[in-house]
Amino acid sequence: MPDPEKHQIIEFGRLNLLGKAIFVVGATVRTTAHLIDKTLDKAVDLVLEAERAFKEGRDGTVEDAKVIGEWEKESGRSQVNEQG
Repeated sequence: MPDPEKHQIIEFGRLNLLGKAIFVVGATVRTTAHLIDKTLDKAVDLVLEAERAFKEGRDGTVEDAKVIGEWEKESGRSQVNEQG
């Protein structure tokens, strides 16, 4: 039985059709798993950063929201109502 820790160099050209198919599928699965792992790492980093920012509070350089215009639904008229 071959040692699982030992890596063998396999020549793709010497494989039969089934061996080539297994080789290609294995490489595809490894690549896909790697991409999913990296994507999940980035998503976790984003969630942790959002949680940290939420706990620290809002940015002091951003002013409070200001309503600059309101519209009545029935009449369609615009009533400007600036609040500070």
